[in-house]
Amino acid sequence: MSTLYDKLKPEYKQSLNEQEELYPTLVKSVKSALKDNYLWSHLSIGQVRELISFTSMSLGSMSSYDWSYGEKLLICED
Repeated sequence: MSTLYDKLKPEYKQSLNEQEELYPTLVKSVKSALKDNYLWSHLSIGQVRELISFTSMSLGSMSSYDWSYGEKLLICED
């Protein structure tokens, strides 16, 4: 079974990696949450908010569906 980190779209993994030098503790925390969970619903709102803050997306651009299922950030599996 793939972790959320495995399912994260490549551009967002790259964004996390680029930000890690500036914010090592926060990025490590986000990566750990993604690697330790298999379901989006197991992330806290704070963890999702931190993940979004390391992308080019704004919090306001996320619909309630995006917050609930993370489809903007994850590779959809069939």
